[in-house]
Amino acid sequence: MIIKIPFKTPTVNHLYGRHAKGFMFVKQEAKDLKEEIRKIVLKDISLIIPNLNDGLRVEVEIHENWYSKKRTVLRKDIANREKFLIDSVFDALGIDDKYIFEHKLIKVQDSEEYSLIKIGGIKMAEDEEEKKEESAEEEEEEKADDEDNEDEE
Repeated sequence: MIIKIPFKTPTVNHLYGRHAKGFMFVKQEAKDLKEEIRKIVLKDISLIIPNLNDGLRVEVEIHENWYSKKRTVLRKDIANREKFLIDSVFDALGIDDKYIFEHKLIKVQDSEEYSLIKIGGIKMAEDEEEKKEESAEEEEEEKADDEDNEDEE
């Protein structure tokens, strides 16, 4: 599943405030932005959610200009921006992000500003080991059958 967020999202630092008593609160801008992302996600009803028990692989591409006019890399907090994206998309899908087992974050140099969130299922390592063991057992059985057939001839 690929979800395109067609605008630049701000960092978490701009979306949360600190009350005089010290606790954090979500600014109205963050609530509005999260609702806009929810509408984008739910607009495409063809999204297929992978089996959560297999775990999820998430890849986030942040497309924008990452260089200054002098061609030096600009100081931008990509992880802070990505966290809000993941939280918003997964909230819209009704999925807890605890199911993410693989996570990749990519900066893409681009004149347009948008993000792509790619979500897919993964098989857990135990399942893969089990498949390898079953495959090895099947190969051994086939070899034994072949040897038996050769002996009969």
